[in-house]
Amino acid sequence: MIQLIPVAELRTGMYVHKLEVFWLKHERVHNDMLLTSQEQIQVITDSGLKEVWIDLDKGLTPVCVEAATRPALSIASAPVSLCQEVAQAQAICLNAKGQVMDMFSDARLGKTIDTISTLPLVDEIGGSISRHPAALLSVVRLKTHDDYTYLHSVAVCALMISLARQLNLDEKLVRRAGTAGLLHDVGKAGIALEILNKPGKLTDDEFRVMKQHPALGEALLRKSGGDEDLLDVALHHHEKIDGSGYPHGLRGQAISLLSRMAAVCDVYDAVTSDRPYKNGWNPAYAMHQMASWEGHFDRQVFYAFVKAVGIYPPGSVVRLASGRIAVVAEPGEDSLLTPKVCVFWSLAGNQRTRPEIVDLADRFCWDSISGPEETNCWGGLDINALWMQPIAC
Repeated sequence: MIQLIPVAELRTGMYVHKLEVFWLKHERVHNDMLLTSQEQIQVITDSGLKEVWIDLDKGLTPVCVEAATRPALSIASAPVSLCQEVAQAQAICLNAKGQVMDMFSDARLGKTIDTISTLPLVDEIGGSISRHPAALLSVVRLKTHDDYTYLHSVAVCALMISLARQLNLDEKLVRRAGTAGLLHDVGKAGIALEILNKPGKLTDDEFRVMKQHPALGEALLRKSGGDEDLLDVALHHHEKIDGSGYPHGLRGQAISLLSRMAAVCDVYDAVTSDRPYKNGWNPAYAMHQMASWEGHFDRQVFYAFVKAVGIYPPGSVVRLASGRIAVVAEPGEDSLLTPKVCVFWSLAGNQRTRPEIVDLADRFCWDSISGPEETNCWGGLDINALWMQPIAC
């Protein structure tokens, strides 16, 4: 049972479940730890934290009656607005990028990877997804092609957590899914940088080299003492349901659930990201295209992914039936087809309009989205340059 208590009530013997910060750096203080000394408590106190999540099933309970009788809370029980969470998500992504860069750098130097050390970061990402599912996924979409290798791992971690919860996996498996997503591409650390960072399309020979990264990742994680499920995702996230994937051509249920999940999350983030040789697809268009690929994904997993992320995820640029253009601000609460959007451009007037939030689910709303197949075609209008400008929440 997880409970939120004031830092002043911490004592040795308690089990810290979640610190809810990313800036606290100390070799003996982290998420998921048993408090064994006053020094650890002092470090937490000095950090400025006011409250901490503890696990009552793994450690001592609070002494005071008020704390002991306080109802246990889920980390996901305190939702915040999208605007509030975006700032936190930006900080998490900045910190995560640095950690993943360090992990890849160590791997290139032949060092092993401490998979346990990634858990606090996975928990940070999971916490953000719990507070507002759209915030971190929206922020991580803004990565540049220079950030791609590192923030792609962060994005897949976040997508795996969202998908795992949509599939109603228990929280232990949700965490494993997030960890697998964060580590799925670690084998790319063994690929020559001139191939990994090539600004153009790979040649056939270069692609053959790139296709070695699953095996390289599995070998690295095995050398590092990683668990079998993490090794499996690193090795098999490019397998396809019809057996046409690589490296082993596995078919159907021969591919583990986590690897089937990773296949969807990996492709979605890849096709929606800007790369040196192509612009990323609009998320709604990506969903439309991926749905048409027969034999590529586990259909049940893909449908759950659509429900988790939405047909029109936040950040999608959509054309409305009125001839206006909008960016999706929040998913619809009752329908995947009726999100909240921020209208910012008029095609009829070919000009920017005053930003206006429109809830397409409102029964008084007379507008609607034209359709996912039309959301990526705007002629010469530079949508990316427009919607990435600051818009008041």
